[in-house]
Amino acid sequence: MAPSQQISAQRNASGVNAMLDAATRRAEMLAMLELMGSEPETEFDELLSLAATICDKPMGAVTLLDDRNQYMKARIGFDDPYLPLQKSICQYTIQGNSVMVVEDTTADTRFDGNDVIHGDGGIRFYAGMPLTLADGRTIGALCVMDTKSASLTAEQLQALEVLGRQVSARLQLRERLAELARSTREIDRTRQMYTTIINNLPVGIYLKNEFGNLIFYNRKMAERFSVSETQWLGKHGRDLFPDSAEEIRRHEEYARRTGRPDESYVELTEKDGTKSYWKSIVVPCEDANGAIVLAGVSIDMTAELRREGEMQRMQDELEEANRKLNSMALTDSLTGLWNRRAFDTRLGDALIAVQRTHHTMALMLLDVDNFKLINDRFGHPFGDSVLQTLVTIMHKVKRAEDVACRIGGEEFALLLLASDAAGAERMTERLLTALHSFHWDKENVTVSMGVAISYDGITPDRLIDMADKALYRAKYAGKDRAIFYTPALD
Repeated sequence: MAPSQQISAQRNASGVNAMLDAATRRAEMLAMLELMGSEPETEFDELLSLAATICDKPMGAVTLLDDRNQYMKARIGFDDPYLPLQKSICQYTIQGNSVMVVEDTTADTRFDGNDVIHGDGGIRFYAGMPLTLADGRTIGALCVMDTKSASLTAEQLQALEVLGRQVSARLQLRERLAELARSTREIDRTRQMYTTIINNLPVGIYLKNEFGNLIFYNRKMAERFSVSETQWLGKHGRDLFPDSAEEIRRHEEYARRTGRPDESYVELTEKDGTKSYWKSIVVPCEDANGAIVLAGVSIDMTAELRREGEMQRMQDELEEANRKLNSMALTDSLTGLWNRRAFDTRLGDALIAVQRTHHTMALMLLDVDNFKLINDRFGHPFGDSVLQTLVTIMHKVKRAEDVACRIGGEEFALLLLASDAAGAERMTERLLTALHSFHWDKENVTVSMGVAISYDGITPDRLIDMADKALYRAKYAGKDRAIFYTPALD
């Protein structure tokens, strides 16, 4: 091939790729705006009718073009609102930014073989104004047509251009409303997420006003002390824990005076006379009125102290592993979880830790069911949000010491430290229940799980292989379930 021919071929290929990319972006935007295939709307019908009347043409349409079809949001003189993209005249209109006029389509080689033009009652005259979104992207046209060749006056051309801008303005308003709705949904999801986190973290979270009275406390704190979520509002420390009130006041006063967080360990005498031990951190904050309030987090250390020795050994090993991992890029950017490389390291360290203490651990492999179909139907942004929502649910149901990792596209792993088969089964039930009860945006999402329990001397590769076989069986058995490894699966 000659150099000039190579350059021409490259330019043609580049142009085709650009058109395909533009068509894909149009399809994504029209899907977001939910315009393709939508019901007729008066405002579009009226603007089209006005354009056809001014231009004195018997046919017209407000067209929207995705990567496969032309859809007529409003139409005059057409029965079927759909037309294959390759037969569309508007596909050429949207390549420009001004009115495109074809006075005689049968004389235009672009339309050779197009039965919309060359068939009985075919379109001979066409004039179309591109419709644009806020970023200037064209997604369709306001067009008028006739079955005989014709022309437009300068006044008619100007009117068609003005009316096209009016249609574009309405599409851009729809775009802004869609963005606002999406932002509102995101704010609601964020608020729900933070409410869920605050109410379900295994710690007491509270706010005190400048006088030391409670103005908020979370659900976990209410459940821990067997009170309602409003019963303690307005109460002072001396009303609730008189034996420890002075020590609590000193720490809170120090935080207010210095403006710095203060950490303390407090012994409380509860209603039944038992002692509990708490680690508390209070942070001075300024509320909307400029008053200094204290935000506090209190952790019940009672049970923790009873098993401090054994857990400390495991914690030391995990902290050492964390120090190694922190020097490496081992997190997944989409979900914030450990990635596959980190998973391999954490699994090896966890097996060493549990085998030193003669405990067992469980490895759970999770795979989102039909994830490719979800991506194909709703797009990759929605698929990403599915994975992020799944991670949020996993964090909600898993224990603090369990380790979650993303080891593939839609594949996840949970390391259930110091857990036996019964504990792992409870975890799978909690996760399945949470997924089934969650309100998904477009359609319900399920996962398949394979679970394997460690034994003395097992290698990481063998534990992964066991869990993977169980996962394969869960997929084969119908998905949306958890299967535990048994030797029969080999």
